[in-house]
Amino acid sequence: MARPLRIEYPGAYYHVTSRGNERKAIFRTDKDRVRFLELLGRAVEQFHLRVHAYALMQNHYHLLVETPRAGLNRALRYLNGVYTQAFNRRHQRVGHLFQGRYKAILVDRDSYLLELSRYIHLNPWRIRKSEDPFTYRWSSLGAYTGRTPIPPWLTVREVLGYFGSKDMKGYRGFVLDGIKNGIKTPWDEVQGQAMIGPQEFVEEMAERHLRGKEDTKGEVTGIRDIVGIRPEEVLREVKKYFRIEEGEIRKRGQRYTEPRYLTSYLLRQYCLMSLREIGERVGLHYSAVGNAVRRVRENPTRAMARSRKELETKIKH
Repeated sequence: MARPLRIEYPGAYYHVTSRGNERKAIFRTDKDRVRFLELLGRAVEQFHLRVHAYALMQNHYHLLVETPRAGLNRALRYLNGVYTQAFNRRHQRVGHLFQGRYKAILVDRDSYLLELSRYIHLNPWRIRKSEDPFTYRWSSLGAYTGRTPIPPWLTVREVLGYFGSKDMKGYRGFVLDGIKNGIKTPWDEVQGQAMIGPQEFVEEMAERHLRGKEDTKGEVTGIRDIVGIRPEEVLREVKKYFRIEEGEIRKRGQRYTEPRYLTSYLLRQYCLMSLREIGERVGLHYSAVGNAVRRVRENPTRAMARSRKELETKIKH
């Protein structure tokens, strides 16, 4: 499977994660965490970033980053590279610290900024329910609730602005509500391995930043080449999973079938295909494709949900 390219432009928002190589610890001591945050502050200044939230876990970190002048790749290369050098010196080791490239998902600010900040701040609690996220030292939640000073490189006003005059008190209640009622995992909303947002946002970003872009060899590529998963890979996994031939997906006498529904959803979610393009593949009118995608995403049967999860695992890996 091709590696998805980055979408970078001034004013973009990203959910950034980076994991330790072989899932090993990237933070062994508090000195490591302090050093990482110092370097993050330098990256903010040097590359003109805005960090809206962060959480440092033992073997990975989360950042909610805005790039007013673009340049995310340069900033993350600096952060991970310099931190690796410092970590290796301190712990007398050599070699890679992080597992390949960082993951950066482009985020629709209007729909997901607030929700993603809560997701990041609740990571300590999600991983270990006994952990109190409000007293966890290595996230920005303390700065959001007034428990700790706000670092000069951390931007909190945009998220707190959703709560008006209540700001910190309102945000604390928002986080508590997530603990009480649960939160959605944003990775379930990722489309094309690259974006989180309403369909209009995804299509606009794909059209504006991906279509007709040149690859590393100077060849013009289509959207599917860039997002990394080709329709043929999706169809191959569906056929193998259900033990059917491709023609059976298109059978007109069997309009509402699980393979057809799941194929429609997966092509939309991971290949960024239009409803018309999907309809040509599965033998449905584009409006019926839209209904199929919504059904799988919002109201699947138990069997359909299980099949979706298993197929997504196969496609992603």
